Amino acid sequence: MTDGPLWRTTALSRLARETFDVLVIGGGATGAGIARDAALRGLRVALCDHGDFAGQTSSQSSKLIHGGLRYLQYGNFELVFEGLTERRRLMTSAPHLCRPIEFVFPAYHGERPSLRALGAGVALYNALALWRPPAASRCVAGSDLYSLLPLLRTAGLQGAQVYTDCQTDDARLVLENILDAEDCGATVASYVDIAAPPPDSKDRWRRAQARDRASGATFNIEAHVIVNATGPFSDAISGGPPALRPTLGVHLVLDADRLPTGGRAVVLRSPRDGRLFFALPAASRTIVGTTDTDWNGSSPGHPPRPDDEIAARPHDVDYLIEAANHAFPAARVGADDVISTFAGLRPLIASPDPTPSATPREHEIWLDRRGFVTVAGGKLTTYRRMAEEAVDRLIEVLRDRGFDRTVQRCQTRDRPLPGGAAPGPLATHELASDVREHLVATYGGRAAQVLALAGGSPTLADRIDADLPYLRAEIVFAARHDHACEVEDALRRRIPIFRDMHDQGLSIASDAGAILAQEFGWSGARQERSVAAYRSAVEASRRWRSQR
Repeated sequence: MTDGPLWRTTALSRLARETFDVLVIGGGATGAGIARDAALRGLRVALCDHGDFAGQTSSQSSKLIHGGLRYLQYGNFELVFEGLTERRRLMTSAPHLCRPIEFVFPAYHGERPSLRALGAGVALYNALALWRPPAASRCVAGSDLYSLLPLLRTAGLQGAQVYTDCQTDDARLVLENILDAEDCGATVASYVDIAAPPPDSKDRWRRAQARDRASGATFNIEAHVIVNATGPFSDAISGGPPALRPTLGVHLVLDADRLPTGGRAVVLRSPRDGRLFFALPAASRTIVGTTDTDWNGSSPGHPPRPDDEIAARPHDVDYLIEAANHAFPAARVGADDVISTFAGLRPLIASPDPTPSATPREHEIWLDRRGFVTVAGGKLTTYRRMAEEAVDRLIEVLRDRGFDRTVQRCQTRDRPLPGGAAPGPLATHELASDVREHLVATYGGRAAQVLALAGGSPTLADRIDADLPYLRAEIVFAARHDHACEVEDALRRRIPIFRDMHDQGLSIASDAGAILAQEFGWSGARQERSVAAYRSAVEASRRWRSQR
């Protein structure tokens, strides 16, 4: 029924023969969080995704875990408090994936907010965090900012408020939820299509038709509750009136030498429309983003689907380059400086607000006309809370449908994620400092497992790229332990080669394909298909260049 790793063969067999309490459609942050929470409560859980886990929105974010300082201007105190509460929980359960970082928010004469208003906002922000770490802030005079950000625009500069929030690896955050859900008994499978039944089908909430995208085989999955956790694609699954306002967020990736941030995140305003955007450190790279525009897609008027091409467009890139040069005029960033781009859709709940930026970020949970529990909206930081509420709701639905087993309470508030334990000593004098920092920040308590692979083979200890800290052993680890099924899974979401390497990994894609082929027993044709798919993904992310 399958072509690929053993874990997936086993999962597909279970999906076809067992009956589940819950089937979750969508393996992004929300779906992964729901599967983990439900499995921990003792429910029989299945999760399927059309592509890789975190293959869409949940790997295309600004990589931040934060309350959202800007939401204070809209009076969304409850949303900010919820985000800051969840930030604190993640710092405990996954310290490697919720890393404190200083944010610098400059203020300019004649522009809003003023330095005083910023100070009041940051004070309120820290108060909503209950003053718990990493709640800290300071005011920096304009004359002192040069040492922090030497390329920052100085004309009219008042100073800056410096506060602390957190960065993450969004795709890995999702993956660790998937792995923990599986460890707790959930059956998970990527690259499985789920066809929604007609709304008048008598089995509409008990049976879903599935198709293994690797082999083409079809089978039914039996479940007492089906959860639609497909994020921006929820309307396409539900088939009812549109509930979402999907918006596109685009990011650019530059060399840190071209746009240095000193290891700090910088909060800035676009000169075109006043929107906030970030310049974010990412080791030897700087990420600039994001945009926030309504999604029209290739078929205006139709909800987005997972197969749609969601990528940067020329005007998105121009917007961000203009904004970056306004904030850092001495940098003189141009299109040729862009190493890569990435883009994703936000699953915002539809509202009458005039602009996407003003559209609320709260989430909603409802029972659609097919009897599916649908979860949409929200933001990455609050994924765990969304999942907890969704599982509470689906348990109510289960009870209404005759479910009478005892269910445990929610356990995700303080349960560590798989890499959440402190990493053991990485005792090797030959390990470069940037590699050590990368392994600990990425894998946490699992870092030694990656290093053990590297220690067992001289070739696996080699860097994938001489300028980056990523090891060839990580490709093997992705295949054996982190559920990578394709070259794109390994080089885009397990290891950020697609984002960080100057040729986006085109020169090493065949080598990665050969490693996966050896791990999975692929034929030559199967290996080439996976490599070709990766090259197509790179081409799509670069298409904006030819469209200018």
